[in-house]
Amino acid sequence: MLSSKYSGYATFSEFIASDPELSIYRSFVALSSRSLLYQQSELLLLEHKLKELDDADTKSSADLDVLLSAKCWETFAAKAAAGKPHELKRMETIKELQTKLKDYHETLLLQKHVLGLPKPQKRAFGAFQGLFDDERPFVGYGHDLLKPEGDFVALQPSSDQDFLTGARHETTEEIKYYSAKRVSRLATILTVVLASLLINGAIVLLYVVADQHVRLGMVAIFTNLFGATLAVLTDGKRTDIILATAACAAVMVVFVSSS
Repeated sequence: MLSSKYSGYATFSEFIASDPELSIYRSFVALSSRSLLYQQSELLLLEHKLKELDDADTKSSADLDVLLSAKCWETFAAKAAAGKPHELKRMETIKELQTKLKDYHETLLLQKHVLGLPKPQKRAFGAFQGLFDDERPFVGYGHDLLKPEGDFVALQPSSDQDFLTGARHETTEEIKYYSAKRVSRLATILTVVLASLLINGAIVLLYVVADQHVRLGMVAIFTNLFGATLAVLTDGKRTDIILATAACAAVMVVFVSSS
């Protein structure tokens, strides 16, 4: 729950700051796209204006003054500073183009960066959404912060993507959110314990069973179980899971052959 009965920006920001995973914000991708389209249209207009000026210069190509302004920046700048209408109009268009083009490219690169931000994990967003719905910290347009849900990004999502850390926590009368570090630590402990129990159980059963054919079948079964356990309960890469499973199988085969 929030630390104050007066839930608002201050208290909701305290909740967000309580864990890095809760740094979840709207990306406003649709608005960013619209802004880029507006900027793009402004540049298209400036492009058209420059083309008109170029066409006018082409028609007056026999005029040496026009030709010199088209080829010499110093001459062109001097005429624009002197208030020559044609050169002044081109200079104003160029300055406007430089400003708007810089803004457009910066916005374009920022949009690319925002689109690359990861989506919040279900567990973290569930806690974020649950507390927001329960406390209603904002009024006005802030009341609809969670719409649409697919527009949110996470600034620092947890690196753990396994089954245990992704499991949903049940809530009762108040929202319960568990720190990512604690959940990750608990998941690691449970995974190690389950893997150890699986290997130890396999060794005990292989020791008790005498029939070699049955023992070989048990090796295959426990190897598959071990691999499936790693795949479900960890976020390890495929190569890591395959290597660990092969090592487990090798241990059991050596045990069978030696006994």
